[in-house]
Amino acid sequence: MQSLRSNHRRYLSNAISQHELMSVDPAPSLISYRLQRLWLTPVFRVVIRIGLPVFLICLFAFMFLSKAENWDYVRGILNDAQVSIQSQPEYRLDALSIEGASPLLQQDIQTKFGSLFPISAFKLNLDEMRKSIENIPSVESAVVAVSAAGLLSIKVLEIPAAFVWRNEDGLKLVSDNGKILRNIMYRVDFGNLPLIAGKGAVAVLAEAQSILVHANPILHRLRGLVRVGQRRWNLILLDGQTIALPENGPELALSQAIVLGLAQNLFKRDISVIDFRNPRRPTLRIRPIALKNMKTSKIATLLEDQNE
Repeated sequence: MQSLRSNHRRYLSNAISQHELMSVDPAPSLISYRLQRLWLTPVFRVVIRIGLPVFLICLFAFMFLSKAENWDYVRGILNDAQVSIQSQPEYRLDALSIEGASPLLQQDIQTKFGSLFPISAFKLNLDEMRKSIENIPSVESAVVAVSAAGLLSIKVLEIPAAFVWRNEDGLKLVSDNGKILRNIMYRVDFGNLPLIAGKGAVAVLAEAQSILVHANPILHRLRGLVRVGQRRWNLILLDGQTIALPENGPELALSQAIVLGLAQNLFKRDISVIDFRNPRRPTLRIRPIALKNMKTSKIATLLEDQNE
């Protein structure tokens, strides 16, 4: 038998335990509640998930790179990686391909860029190369691109030359609108182009072209056009013959001179100048040797007449 005292103690202990269990509050604490509410804020979640890691990474990188030896080490790794990639065979350019250029222009471009090869494609500034080529006077536009098989492809649109201009500085190629394209050494290299000379000749190329059209019947005898006094033209023919044209209406005067010359066979005679500056009163100038022979012949004729 148990005593009444021990049963009473057991009862009191169980009652106290049940009372303590019933008195526990299931609600979270104040700190836990505030943390949970704070976690529900979108900005806070972004700061914790993204901002904090980025900040720690940046802090670590700053601490690491603040030492000069560490910065040099990273720079060396980057340079080695860059060199390793650029030296790959698929990025190596060994030759230059030029399209749409005349031999002289090809030579100019080769002089500018031919010494660069072989070279990595990463070391070329294609835009700067294009601008450099377009700065050549005879180039209207250019396209520079890296093509297959290790070639740097250059395609140019060249301004065609229309005249060879002779001035005090030498021979120059000129376009049909008067743009000076390049200096040349020998006239014979461009024998298919008409020759013009004289100060101010480039400013009136349209008139020169019109005169050349009207000179078609004697084009095979034409050597060139000379601008005289920046006012008018002289046509220089083979054997040094000259057709002097007027300031106004040179085309009509030239047509008249050609008709007269072909009809009277003037182009094969000892005539130095066919002067049509005044088309109403054309004059002829005989060569000095022919004039001397003519005077000698007249004197001989007079002597013969006197002897008779």
